Amino acid sequence: MRDDDFTRIHAAQTAVFAAAMPQSFQVSDYAPEMLTGHTAIQTPSILLEVVAVKPGEKRSGGRLALNVEFCAHCILSLKTANVQMEVRNVAARVLQVVDLNRWGLDNAEQPRQLSAFPGMFSEKLGFESWVVSWEQDFHLGDVDLGDDWLPAEVYLGEAPNIGAAHIDNYEKISP
Repeated sequence: MRDDDFTRIHAAQTAVFAAAMPQSFQVSDYAPEMLTGHTAIQTPSILLEVVAVKPGEKRSGGRLALNVEFCAHCILSLKTANVQMEVRNVAARVLQVVDLNRWGLDNAEQPRQLSAFPGMFSEKLGFESWVVSWEQDFHLGDVDLGDDWLPAEVYLGEAPNIGAAHIDNYEKISP
């Protein structure tokens, strides 16, 4: 495990959500079997899922840029009073937490494309859910700027006497 992989990203997100939500909330990984009845699901809960990973915009010092789409499944028991309204309130709170959140990570960009929509409902399993979705870019790996990223020579000019027409007015700066 590196210090900039998905394990670290998930741990950071889990910690932020756990701190932002009431103590009764379970914050953990999403597993499809939870919503089918094959695994017990504790409510209230926020289940975090990576839905897609695509190449991101290369502007990261040689690191691998990834665009990651996340979903947070907001789940409440059907026994919750006014469950349809309350599950939307949970989704709204999750949107507040996600908005502009870099999870305390230097390799994360700000989230974008935030949305929320109804999720699975199961009368048999006894839960109602909404899903919060967002995209976020992460830059993984070590910074590698190459050997030639620093200029070999630096010249100083003063405005307004700058540009190609004033090349003789520039002074070479010594390191």
